[in-house]
Amino acid sequence: MKNILSSIILIGLLTCTLACTSNSNNSTKSPKDGITSENSIPEGGQWITMFDGKTLNGWRGYCKKNVPKGWVVENGAITYKGSESTVEPGGGDLIYDKKFKNFVFEIEWKIDKGGNSGIFYTAQEIEGMPIYYSSPEYQLLDNENMPDAWEGVDGNRQAGAVYDMIPPIPETVKPYGNWNKTKIIVYNGRVIHYLNETPILEYQFGTPVWRALVDKSKFSKFSESPEKCPEAYDYMLDCGKKPGYIGLQDHGYGVCFKNIRIKEL
Repeated sequence: MKNILSSIILIGLLTCTLACTSNSNNSTKSPKDGITSENSIPEGGQWITMFDGKTLNGWRGYCKKNVPKGWVVENGAITYKGSESTVEPGGGDLIYDKKFKNFVFEIEWKIDKGGNSGIFYTAQEIEGMPIYYSSPEYQLLDNENMPDAWEGVDGNRQAGAVYDMIPPIPETVKPYGNWNKTKIIVYNGRVIHYLNETPILEYQFGTPVWRALVDKSKFSKFSESPEKCPEAYDYMLDCGKKPGYIGLQDHGYGVCFKNIRIKEL
């Protein structure tokens, strides 16, 4: 009997260890779960200034050679002037014309009342398809006045979220018209979102959990209609496997960006 009990206990301990290891590798995390310390992230090289405060040098439109309509530099900030709730003809998302894989990215932003925008990272250019077919989106939103804040699940469309997939916990966004600071770390497929100096979520590309998040989001339609873009679903699942672009979204609402920089890891 003693040997049987010992075997049962040993099997239980092994099962618990495997389950804990699996959860550690595959789950998303909020600060209450213990977000990875930046001490585990290498220092990297020098900061690269992505915006000189005066021009849009280094920036262009997604799948375009020129800067799309609506984007200007105003009062020391990259500004999308907005067009109420529709994207102006000739408009489009803005990308920095260099790809990055492992990095720390920082940016400050403020949004108009009722505004909606986003930051894309690890994006690929797919001719004829929008940038979000290949990239997660760090959501920028006026949570108080934009109805989309209450859509989705558990706040996963609010400011700081991985749009329609992972909610920010805690929510630390400032009201519309105020400057917010965002930091995004991507290192070996691990992603951490910060909002106003606070870590708000963490996840890992390429895990079963990431696939489940994609499949439960609006992006699951990529697999339902592969004839529209056969690669899109795979691009979303494979985010972070190769260098990609940083993008700023034209969602038709007024938004400003400044103090934009990146450090490759």
